[in-house]
Amino acid sequence: MLSPVLLVSRSESLNLLGIYLLKQLHLRRVMATTKGGRDLNRLISMLSPELILFDAVFYLSATPRRIGLLLKDRPDLNIAVINVNSYQAEGLVEFLRFGVKSVIDFNSGLSSFRRALKKVLRNEAYISGNVEEAYEALPDDIPDLKLDLTDRQEDVKRLILDGKSSKEIADTLGVSVKTVEIHKKALFTSYCVKNSLGLFKQCFLLDEIRRDDLCM
Repeated sequence: MLSPVLLVSRSESLNLLGIYLLKQLHLRRVMATTKGGRDLNRLISMLSPELILFDAVFYLSATPRRIGLLLKDRPDLNIAVINVNSYQAEGLVEFLRFGVKSVIDFNSGLSSFRRALKKVLRNEAYISGNVEEAYEALPDDIPDLKLDLTDRQEDVKRLILDGKSSKEIADTLGVSVKTVEIHKKALFTSYCVKNSLGLFKQCFLLDEIRRDDLCM
């Protein structure tokens, strides 16, 4: 069975448009999904798609980081990001910094979009001209990407990763358990996880936890 091309977008209309355009390239298997998280991971494992086309706003502001985590876990995946109208070129650069090798700006025109698709289907990198210009304009000494956490959120995160309970964190920081829970909720939202175990996994994948630390 041929491996499909998988479109991933929260927008049903964008998925339908993508299916239409891809079928014009005479692709036999084109599929689309609005699933995210574990459901999407399971679908990818089941289908082994030859190409995954992500809507740039699929996870809203967290999309670059979430795709970066997916690539870190599955570096063999051929992933391209499509921007319809929500990101400026400077914002699309974030995808490149998280390991995505192909960023297609639909605003460049339909013919350019088709040329880009043909290239990424051959597993070649493609970066729309305006995105490439923005990327090349960045300084050489770009610091590593970090989440914009407050000092208190960093404290709470460190204690969570040390295995502390909410009460233990509250006692350590001299705040109420309710305050700790508020910080934890903000952390889970920032890292796109549901609980402390998910936070631990994300921090490990993002190299915020070193393997040596796990053996201490």
